[in-house]
Amino acid sequence: MIFYQFLCFLFCLSGQLLLNLPSSTAQLCRPVQSDALLQFNDSLTVETDTDLDCDSKMTTWKNGLDCCSWDGVTCDNITGNIIGLDLSYSCLQGTLRSNSSLFALRHLQSLNLAFNNFHNSPILPELSVFAELRHLNLSYSNFLGLVPVEISFLSKLVLLDLSWNYKDHRTYVEQSLKIENTAFKILAQNLTELRELNLDFMDMSTVSLNSFVNLSSSMTFFSAVGCNLQGELPPNIFSLPNLLDLNLEYNDLTVSFPKSNWSKSLESLTLSYTSISSKIPNSIGEFKNLKTLHLSNCTLTGSIPSWLVNLTKLTTLDLSRNELTGHIPSFVVKLEQLMDVDLSFNNFTGVLDLGVFSTLKNLLALRLTVELNLMYNSMNHTFPKLETLGLPSCNLTEFPPFLNSLKVLRELDLSENKIGGQIPRWFWDVGKGTLQSLDISSNLIEGGIQQFPWKELIDVDLSDNLFQGPLPIPPLPIVYFRATDNRFSGEIPSSICKVSSLKSLRLARNNLSGSIPQCLGNLANLSSLDLSANKFEGTFPRSLDSCASLAVLNVSHNRINDTFPKWLLEAPSLQVIALQFNEFHGQIDPPTIPFHPSMLSSFYISNNNLGGQWPEEYFLHRLNMRMIDLSNNRFEGPLPIPPPTALFYFIANNKIGGNVSPLICNASELMVLDLSNNSLMGTLPECLMSFSKNLSALNLRINKIQGMIPRKFANDSKLRTIDFSQNRFEGTLPRSLLHCENLEVLDLGNNRMKDTFPDWLGTLPKLQVLVLRSNMFHGFLTAMMYQDKRQGKLQYMGDGNYQDSVMVTMKGLEIRLVKILTVFTSIDLSSNHFGGELPVYIGNLKSLKGLNFSHNNLTGYIPLSIGNLTELEWLDLSSNKFIGSIPQELADLTSLAFLNLSENQLIGPIPRGRQFNTFKSDSFAMNPRLCGFPLPETCTNNPREIPLVTILQENDTGHGSWFEWRAILMGYGCGTVGGVSLGYIVLGSKKFEWLVGYYRCVN
Repeated sequence: MIFYQFLCFLFCLSGQLLLNLPSSTAQLCRPVQSDALLQFNDSLTVETDTDLDCDSKMTTWKNGLDCCSWDGVTCDNITGNIIGLDLSYSCLQGTLRSNSSLFALRHLQSLNLAFNNFHNSPILPELSVFAELRHLNLSYSNFLGLVPVEISFLSKLVLLDLSWNYKDHRTYVEQSLKIENTAFKILAQNLTELRELNLDFMDMSTVSLNSFVNLSSSMTFFSAVGCNLQGELPPNIFSLPNLLDLNLEYNDLTVSFPKSNWSKSLESLTLSYTSISSKIPNSIGEFKNLKTLHLSNCTLTGSIPSWLVNLTKLTTLDLSRNELTGHIPSFVVKLEQLMDVDLSFNNFTGVLDLGVFSTLKNLLALRLTVELNLMYNSMNHTFPKLETLGLPSCNLTEFPPFLNSLKVLRELDLSENKIGGQIPRWFWDVGKGTLQSLDISSNLIEGGIQQFPWKELIDVDLSDNLFQGPLPIPPLPIVYFRATDNRFSGEIPSSICKVSSLKSLRLARNNLSGSIPQCLGNLANLSSLDLSANKFEGTFPRSLDSCASLAVLNVSHNRINDTFPKWLLEAPSLQVIALQFNEFHGQIDPPTIPFHPSMLSSFYISNNNLGGQWPEEYFLHRLNMRMIDLSNNRFEGPLPIPPPTALFYFIANNKIGGNVSPLICNASELMVLDLSNNSLMGTLPECLMSFSKNLSALNLRINKIQGMIPRKFANDSKLRTIDFSQNRFEGTLPRSLLHCENLEVLDLGNNRMKDTFPDWLGTLPKLQVLVLRSNMFHGFLTAMMYQDKRQGKLQYMGDGNYQDSVMVTMKGLEIRLVKILTVFTSIDLSSNHFGGELPVYIGNLKSLKGLNFSHNNLTGYIPLSIGNLTELEWLDLSSNKFIGSIPQELADLTSLAFLNLSENQLIGPIPRGRQFNTFKSDSFAMNPRLCGFPLPETCTNNPREIPLVTILQENDTGHGSWFEWRAILMGYGCGTVGGVSLGYIVLGSKKFEWLVGYYRCVN
């Protein structure tokens, strides 16, 4: 019996010992899991060239050790299965493939791969094998492509974060991760336990907002910032019972709020940069727990409502960049929990005493941009906790003295005011030990800056002031230094190269001189360098190739004399290269195919002395390029084809030859194509007039292109300018031009086209300039008038990137006119074969400044109605067959500065008086029967010959009416130099100062 009892004791004791074994013995992971992790580790590398603060967890992973003890690995206490894998911030790089050993860890409940680089890998459907997964975070890891519908099979997910995935963090607008409508709809229906969903900066452009109705009622956090969402947001999203944080900013959304059934739990609401288009909705007052409210740039109108005071828990209020009016109500300061207030960029009026905000003892940030008269008193105003103060565009004329009391200030913005004079000495003590960001740009501040006293300063903007003297050296922690548009002079001091943290250095449009320091290559973190529009000379610093992060390089508009730095074409991080308007020279001659990946999007090297040959398909492989400007150089060879992604392509004024390849039609996004002034030949590809839905300007002038103009124009063409002048085009004008309803400028001058006058062009509603000069158009002059009674101010044509221009002959010289306006002031129909009489309607164009009908076969009398053109400054009717005498009415044109009536059959005395006394004899030469001053022939007493028919015509009131602003006279002849309807180009004085222009690409 005793023995039996002893055995029982031992059995119980052994069981108890087993129960009390250390948990670590149960956590030993199986070899298959360890091997899977090691294989996954071997498939990736660690990225060293990154801005991230990496935690290389996988360095602890070693064979033979328990994988449950490895960094980032979590195991189940009982089974030993790996249930958690956190490799975030590990700086991993590589490609995630469908056969990855990662998918062998079938028991995963949490997977975090955020802040790595998976090289544009797709999110794989194999993730659905993790049936127990509750947390999935793939953010900031360069996953691209479509989100697979299989993600919605993970029905136990509580957290899903796919945010901030795009090809490059600096160009996230392109090639982002995308979820289509079907996948999102199923996801919303299946993930019924989802509490946190973050889809920021994904492409959701095809997602129907109606799918939001099915979002999980368990949702506490939903963010879809910048996702290209479009349409009206369903109000039910504000009724999710557990929702705490909703962020849908930067989408094309129209937001409607429910009248009832609001979620009582909501604590943070961010709808900035969406459209509410009304007063601040009263229903927001139902959010009694609201702590954060961001409604910036929502087109809100009206005043700040009084019910706002009921949001007693509010800590952050952002109503900036709206159209709010009235006074800033004093009750705002009754929200005692407020820490961050932004009311900037609205239309508030009245007087605001900043002292009222001093009652907010928790206030950390205050931003006001208002048309107010600010009151402040340095003795009474104390902001003991204020860290951020923004007073841009507040009509300040001096530095507010109360700033001196802000002892913990970290950010100060006084930009876009009227602060003048020098910086007062006391200002250097503001936030002396704490200030990190200072913006005093766009003021009238003068004087120099010796040095900055703030040792913590990381961001300073001195741009657009009147600073002068040597360039100040920022403190060592500085990251962003901007001093553009000032009068700083002298050289860039080499000591700036010791500021190793510097990422952005912008010194454009100053008077800086000397050489660009070679030591700038020591700034390893430099990502943006803008030294444009200064007086830098010498060579381009080769040391900059050491700046591996350099994304923006602009040294344009200087005097740099060097060969082209070819290494720029191979720099993997460069997005903008701007070298235009310098003295770069030599041959470029790049290889046929670029061997290095490139992020280059903008490439400006115009107005240099560069030569060589670009391979025809060189740019086709650079799929990030949007802007290419090679114009005004000496490039030869075939035409390099722009990539499919290009928006602007300029190669004018070079020596490019050969045919225009049909491959150019693959650039279907082009807005401006300028191939002018080259040696292109052959016929145009038929697709050229319809290949791009966005094409606005097409310029092929001064080439050797022949054949017919392509007949195919897109029905929805956006073409505004077509310039095919000075080529060898033949045939007739294609009637399909009528598809170009936006056409404003059509220049076909100096070709070999043969046709009658295309009066059918009059149906184009926006046509303003028509140039058909020096072709073989024929027939009699006809008159067609069009009146537009619409009112409105005159606007310059042009989109800011390309200036329309046209050649006009005046005073015997060809001059290029740019910035054409919508008022017709010049008619040039010279050098054609038109016959018949000059219509009397010409006298109705009272805004005319110039009139040229020379070198035609016009007959009959000079109409007396020309005397009605009181603004006329130049008149050329030479080399025709006009008869009769010169109308006396011409002598009354007091603005007339140039006149040419030579080589006609005019008779009788030359009128005397006013402007006619200033004209020389060549104005009337080769009219054998003309007499009087300034000709040597004296007149007899023969009476003036003015035929009765002419007088009757001039007195006929039935011929049309006075032209209004947009009256069009067309049909007076083709081959116009300046066009039938040139814009208003007289600048500044009665004596015209014609703007001699060029086209250019604006950076």
